[in-house]
Amino acid sequence: MFAEERYRRILELVNEAGKATVSQLSEELNVSAVTVRRDLEKLEEMNLLVRTHGGAIPVGSNVIHTAAEKPFAEKAEALAEEKRRIAAAAAALVEDDDAVLLTPGTTSMLIARELAASHKRLTLVTNAVNIALYICSNSDMEVMLLGGSVRHKSLAAVGPVAEEALARVRVDKLFLGVDGFDLQEGLTTPNVAEASINRKMMSIARETIVAADHSKFGKVLFAHIAPIEQVDKVISDRGLNKEFAKKIRDLGISLTLV
Repeated sequence: MFAEERYRRILELVNEAGKATVSQLSEELNVSAVTVRRDLEKLEEMNLLVRTHGGAIPVGSNVIHTAAEKPFAEKAEALAEEKRRIAAAAAALVEDDDAVLLTPGTTSMLIARELAASHKRLTLVTNAVNIALYICSNSDMEVMLLGGSVRHKSLAAVGPVAEEALARVRVDKLFLGVDGFDLQEGLTTPNVAEASINRKMMSIARETIVAADHSKFGKVLFAHIAPIEQVDKVISDRGLNKEFAKKIRDLGISLTLV
């Protein structure tokens, strides 16, 4: 059986039953568990299903993902080309003299690189230690690094000190990286402290732009940030499920796929 045939059959089984285990799919398709896991990973990258512990469920099932948060370096390797295109599209929205707010994350780091290379006159605000260091080393734009307690996995400064600093500024554009974007549950992330500062960031931005690859859509993580109705624009890649994309646009949110 060719891979495309397996994908089609897996989706049929998962959507019909509402879930399927690796062992069930392995038996049904007469292939190894390793092959099934590889197929599920590919289908999740295509945003056609959601992997769970030991199996998969349909997109939009609102499962809460509580798996261990991956380190920054590991995240950077996933969908690298898609993230690069998203970053270029995001940076193109920035104009001279804008005040820009960047959240931590691998896509945000790529946006920072694009902005540094553009030589635009900007003020950059961020709670990402690595982004601030990169901009200071590669650009002469003004940088405001928020203080606070730094999370090792995301390199994000969080907590009351960072949030108090945000209360004193206003920005033109917030580029918000999220781990989960669900039509019902909204924007989510694994960490409560990061969700809190992300909400504060949205409140001081004239425009909130979610920059996220397609694997983030249809997922729900532990900590809620905000309803998606509070988002002005979304930039993602062409791997985003077409029906999901239509529903985003139906909500009046500008969606760019690159």
